[in-house]
Formats: sequence, C-alpha cells, structure tokens
Amino acid sequence: MPSQPAAQSAPVRVGTAPYAYDFIPDHFKLPAGFPLGDCHGLVVDRRDHVFVLQQNGDTAHPAVLEFDPQGRYVGGWGNRFAKGAHGLAYDRRGNDEFLYIVDYDPLQVVKCTLDGREVLSLPAPVHAAYPGGRGYKPTDIAIAPNGDIYVTDGYGASLIHRYSPEGKHVQTIGWKGNGPGQFECPHGISIDARGAEPVLLVADRANIRVQVLSLTGEHRQTITSRGLRYPCTLRVNGDLTLIPDLFGAVIVWDKHYNHLATLGAHPDMRAGEWPKHVAGYPSVPREDRIPGRFISPHGIIGDRHGNIYVGEWLRDGGRLTKLARVG
Repeated sequence: MPSQPAAQSAPVRVGTAPYAYDFIPDHFKLPAGFPLGDCHGLVVDRRDHVFVLQQNGDTAHPAVLEFDPQGRYVGGWGNRFAKGAHGLAYDRRGNDEFLYIVDYDPLQVVKCTLDGREVLSLPAPVHAAYPGGRGYKPTDIAIAPNGDIYVTDGYGASLIHRYSPEGKHVQTIGWKGNGPGQFECPHGISIDARGAEPVLLVADRANIRVQVLSLTGEHRQTITSRGLRYPCTLRVNGDLTLIPDLFGAVIVWDKHYNHLATLGAHPDMRAGEWPKHVAGYPSVPREDRIPGRFISPHGIIGDRHGNIYVGEWLRDGGRLTKLARVG
C-alpha cells in the first residue's frame, strides 16, 4: 500500500479582522542540510521574490538568500557577509533593481545587483564621534526617492549618516541621547514617502520609540508606546507601517502611525525589559518556538498582496515566518 503524505497542521491565526494573518512557519524551504543563521534584513523585489540577509558566521554558505513567491529556495550569494550581515534595503531605478547591504564585521556598506555584483561601496564616515576612525558599527540602511542613502550607526555612536547617490558622505544627523533628534541605538531606518513629502522613520530602539525626521534631519515627531516594546526597524507596506519588535511581537500601525494590531505577541515579554526570565532568550529551545508566537523579530517586509515576512534573531538558528493575510 503506498504511503500517505504526512498531514499538515492547520495554520495558527494571529490578529483579528481586518488585520488577521495565518502564521506559517514552514513557508521558506532551504536545501537539506543548509544552515539558517540569525535572520536580519528582508526585502521583496518586483517579482515578489523575498531576499533574506542571514548571519551564520560560516563563509561556506551565502548570506543573501533568495526565495520565490512559493517559498522555494532560488539561490544565494554574498558569502563574505556571513559574519556581520545586518541591514538590507531594496531600491528600484527604472528597470534596474539593487540591494544595499550593511555588514558590520568586517565593516562594509555596499550596493549590489540582485545577483550579487557590487556596484558601489560607501566609505566609513569621518566624524568626531569616531576617534582614530574607530567606533563605527552600522546596522541599517534606507534609500530616499532622490537616491540619497541613509545609514544608521546603531551599534556605534548612535548617529545617522547621509550619503549622495554616488556614495559621498554629505551629512551626519543626530547625537547620542534621549532628546528630540537624539538616539540611543538607532537600530533601523526606513523612508516613508506616503505623505506630502518623504520622511525618515527611525527605530530608536533603546529609547523604545520611533522618531520621524525630515530627509535633512529636522525632528518632526517622536512616537512612544503604541505597542512598542523594543523596535528593531520599520517598513512601509501600502497603508500599513510594519515593525519587527525584538521583544516578541510584530506591530502594525496605519500610515498615520496609529496602532492597529500586535501580532504573535510573546506573553512573557514586556517593553524595555530584557526577557531574562524567558529561558535561553534569544536562543530558546526549539520545542519552545511555538507557531503563532514570536520570540525575537528583527527583520520584516510586506509584499503587494498584503502578506508579511518576518526574520528572527535566534542565535543558534534563525526563523523565517510568513504571515499570510486573511481575506
């Protein structure tokens, strides 16, 4: 008698209508034996292919992974980024598509084609915050409509650096602190071009807030609470603003930054409190990686169909999840 395929369990539903999603932990399929490391940045190209930046410390495997809309592994490249791969951004200019990669070890911020050909490398900024050229440790990157490039120094001096499209450093924004326009680990950054003028959205992580700035760095708004626990970055997806929160949640705001939903919230984590009481965090035992519950969301992206893809930082093997929009 022929064997029957294994029954698949029903997806776990998270959120409530109209922001309900099916939590699908096995959407992305890697080849057998392929090690998935800490998952950091995610982007989607015009074909709805998802690119994932992973950090596994093993240069024998690519750090940039490409998946088709069905979650099948297409290929990978960028082995040299395996140790410090962290920030990832997508930019399209006409018919040309590019990925921008932030790698803090060894330090490199580069622009590449989708198949990995490097076309631009950004110099490290020269600034009084880096005596002797030391202390710069960037974490994320965003591209403005005019092509300007913004890099957050989240793990270094808590600054934002602006570059021209050609890669010339033109401005440093902010300073370390907790006042308006100051940062304490500006971990993530994104461009919001939905309003009358584009603005920067900055995940000011250790201050547990989001700051809104003009493209030249003027402070416009500071947002606290609204579901924030320890925000890693932000991404715009249509009318939604998506936030992967390191303390066990995905947060959904509208285009005016009003809170709409908290998805997959871990019940044992709280805002601003490192979850020492969660055994092994972030390397929780695999049996505790429960579908429907996030542990450490770090990267996020949405596609044109309203689905959300989440990468988690889990130290001993990351997790990639699809949140399939219901209805």
